[in-house]
Amino acid sequence: MPGSEPCQRAVVAIHAPRGPGRWVVRRFKHTVKFACSALVVLLAVVIPVVAEPDKLPTDAAAALHAPTNVVLYSLEPDERPTAEDKTLYGWKILGQVKLDKKQAKIAIAAVESAISQGDGFAGAHCFAPRHALRVTVKDQTYDFVICYACGHISVSRGDTTIARLGAVGSPGSLNALLTAAKIPLAKTYDQ
Repeated sequence: MPGSEPCQRAVVAIHAPRGPGRWVVRRFKHTVKFACSALVVLLAVVIPVVAEPDKLPTDAAAALHAPTNVVLYSLEPDERPTAEDKTLYGWKILGQVKLDKKQAKIAIAAVESAISQGDGFAGAHCFAPRHALRVTVKDQTYDFVICYACGHISVSRGDTTIARLGAVGSPGSLNALLTAAKIPLAKTYDQ
């Protein structure tokens, strides 16, 4: 196996004696092989985590700068939607509002700020989004589904997730836009 030559040399250098001590040497050989294998697996897992953080795909970033339509959603992550409820990616929609240009700039600035502050942030191992921003450019739709509590944003083009990024910040400006439009916030809204 490539990369394990030092481990094999260490095992080859140990010659098992004849007699009762032979099982100790065999056990040592197996332990060394296991340790080398564990090290290779650990490196395979750790290196991608330490690698450069994911970036917002260029087409999604461009969409934020030239939208033709922007809709802000209020989502409830803690309730299972009923058959009558509208959903977005399986999350119950509490309400939505189409934003004018001034409001869209505020919402887009909040999303971009969350992404830039979350650059390299691993976030929690949960995803309970309370906000989503749908940006349409020509005939392409991009959804930015945000969980400030967990520190993640999921970005989709159409129905395909194209990125999952760290997101840090406050949902205050998004909550203000929703509240001004009389859209209810999640029962457990982000502070």
